[in-house]
Amino acid sequence: MKAMSSDIVIAARGLTKSYRLFGHPGDRIKQFFSLGFRQYHHEFTALKDISFDIRKGETVGIVGRNGSGKSTLLQLVCGILRPSAGSIATNGSLSALLELGAGFNPEFTGRENVYFQGTLMGLSKSQMDGRFEEIIAFADIGEFIDQPVRTYSSGMFVRLAFAVAVHVDPDILVVDEALSIGDALFQHKSSRRVRELTGGGTSLLLVSHDRNLVTSSCQRCILLDNGRLTMDGTPADVFDYYYASIAATGNERISRNRLESGLMQVTAGTGEARVIKIRILDTIGNELDMAEVGMPVALEVHVRANKAVPSLVLAFVIRDRLGHSVFSTNTHNFGKRLVDVPAGAGFIFRFRFRANMGAGSYSISTLLVSSNDRFSDNYESRELACLFELSNQSHPVFAGTAWLDPELEIEAQ
Repeated sequence: MKAMSSDIVIAARGLTKSYRLFGHPGDRIKQFFSLGFRQYHHEFTALKDISFDIRKGETVGIVGRNGSGKSTLLQLVCGILRPSAGSIATNGSLSALLELGAGFNPEFTGRENVYFQGTLMGLSKSQMDGRFEEIIAFADIGEFIDQPVRTYSSGMFVRLAFAVAVHVDPDILVVDEALSIGDALFQHKSSRRVRELTGGGTSLLLVSHDRNLVTSSCQRCILLDNGRLTMDGTPADVFDYYYASIAATGNERISRNRLESGLMQVTAGTGEARVIKIRILDTIGNELDMAEVGMPVALEVHVRANKAVPSLVLAFVIRDRLGHSVFSTNTHNFGKRLVDVPAGAGFIFRFRFRANMGAGSYSISTLLVSSNDRFSDNYESRELACLFELSNQSHPVFAGTAWLDPELEIEAQ
């Protein structure tokens, strides 16, 4: 590799990482003695010809599905792995949050591990002395700082590891899904500290599935797919493309919003009543796979009673891609429970609402029961009954999980 420019802190050129996978432990020995005349393994390429530069002070997110090569890339950047081909070079001190606390000695006290990690980062004892009180205040583990870390709870362990990693003033900070550790207060502290570092010129390489986190933390985003770099651009553009590719795959696998294929999984229920179709519609009845943030839409659910049932309640829940419940309700809450439903009866339910959620991918699950009581008869539970996307093309830029449709007023005094 040519000499790096002074403003480039990470440079990858043709970066490739392959592994030999053996079907049986004994095959490794056979391979050694085969002298290359016979192959007892197959090659798995985790990364394929990746090239990019990251400049000083630049914040870059890395996204992609599980198994796309994200963690492998970070381990190559950190020097934990060596590339099979190509090269990776860094310029400046690097602090990594991969497997938090992986470098801690469980027999050392927290205090000893803090100083040990500082030494690994090239800091002197006097330099660590100046940071120590700030580190233990950030970790908030109290008197346990002088106890062996093997006695720590998992929460204490990762808090201390994070505190050390973000207080050694690195030139490059590498983070792999580590900003969701700890309780809510610690997560806010962690995010604020990372912002302080990047505001001071630290370059950030962040792996996360959280669109809001990447969009708010990063100027740029890289998408990996099956070990290849498929897109490099703004977080908004990359996530839109990423979600669209997921939706396209979902369309092939589960026919998107339609239940006619029979592939939507029924997880429980007697089958006395069934959902037979579910769609997201616009205001004039057109079916949607993609809607706009804040757009008025309707959730249309077609239900049939296979047997006579005394009463029928339909519930639904909207979840984000991480499985978090965004909104749920049911027909009982509207005072519209159906009673004395005969066998063969069919109904179409339409819930109308504005899609005041953040841009991203959402799923809908449905539940058919006899009443709002938790002991009611369960006719059918259906997970991932419907998938849909929200894009944000016409609203002011915002970050978060909800669109509040705000109004601004400024009064001079």
